[in-house]
Amino acid sequence: MFNWFRNRRRKRILQEPWASAWDLILENNIGHCKGLSTTERDKLKKIIRIIVHEKHWEAHGGLELSDEIKVTIAGTAALMLLGVEDFYFEHVNTIIVYPHPIRRQTQGGLVVGKESRHAGEAWQNGQVVLSWQDVLSDSRNPFDGRNLVIHEFAHCLDGLDGEMGGSLAFGDAATTRRWHRVCETEFAALTRAAERRQKTLLDYYGATNQAEFFAVASETFFEKPRQLDEEHAELFELLVKYYRIDPTKWT
Repeated sequence: MFNWFRNRRRKRILQEPWASAWDLILENNIGHCKGLSTTERDKLKKIIRIIVHEKHWEAHGGLELSDEIKVTIAGTAALMLLGVEDFYFEHVNTIIVYPHPIRRQTQGGLVVGKESRHAGEAWQNGQVVLSWQDVLSDSRNPFDGRNLVIHEFAHCLDGLDGEMGGSLAFGDAATTRRWHRVCETEFAALTRAAERRQKTLLDYYGATNQAEFFAVASETFFEKPRQLDEEHAELFELLVKYYRIDPTKWT
C-alpha cells in the first residue's frame, strides 16, 4: 500500500513541468552535465525532481535555501543513480546545508567555524550535512577528483546494510567477496602510500578507514574515471558493476 501511494506521488511530481531556470543551474553548476547523452540528461532531470520534492531541506548558519542549492545537490547525487531504476536515496530523509565548512561541538551540535574544518557528514539516521561553499566548488569542477556530494552520498549507499563500514553487497556472493578482497588490498596500499607521502590518485583521506576508502574511491570513479581504470583497473571494474554505469563514456 505504501509503495502504491509513493508511486502515485512520484507520478504526479514527474507530470509537473520542468522549470527552465533549472536548466541554467545544471549548466552553470554541474560540470558533468556537459558530457551526458540526451537520454542520460532526461533521466537526471527525473531523479532531480523526485529528490528535490521528497527530501526535507534545511539551511542553517544564515544561508537562505534556494532552488539553486537544491538542484545542484540533487543533480550531483543523481549522477550516482543514472545506472539504476526506481531508487532515489529513500533512506535519506533530511539534507542540511551550511554556507561554509562546519565543526562538531562536544555536545554533538554543528556550528559554522574555521577550526576543525569539516565540509560534510552523512548520518545513519538519514541526515546529510553539507557545506554549500564546497558543494558549489566541487560540482563546478568535475575533473579534480573531489566531490563532497558524491562522497557523502556514497556513505549513504554504504549504510544500506545498516552500517557505514565500506562493506558493499553486489548481486552475487562471488562479486561481493571479490569486492572485499580488492578493497582490502587497495586500502592497505593507500595506507602505505599515505604513510610514505607517495603521490596517489586516490586521496589520502581514503586511508582513514574502509568506509572513507569507498567514499573517496567513488569520488575518483566519477571525477577521474579514466585514470582510475588505468591505475586501479579491478577497483574501477567493480565500481562500474556497483553503480551500473561507466563515466568514461561521458565526453
